[in-house]
Amino acid sequence: MENQNVRYRKFSISSDVRFYTIAELQKLLGWSEMTVQKLFNDPRFPSTDFGRNKVVEAHALIEYFATRHEKSRERHWR
Repeated sequence: MENQNVRYRKFSISSDVRFYTIAELQKLLGWSEMTVQKLFNDPRFPSTDFGRNKVVEAHALIEYFATRHEKSRERHWR
């Protein structure tokens, strides 16, 4: 039973909700503003609009980067 509890603790998720803006992701990732904006405009990226700002929730961001994404040949315009 104890081994099972250790396994569940390993995958626990914080109850704190944290959102990142384009500017914050720029600093965090060290990418250009244009690159981060393209990421936020990708329909597969889990961003949302919060007022006039686009944001992404921290856990959704981690999950997005944890999976491999192939580049699409078609352009995504908004």
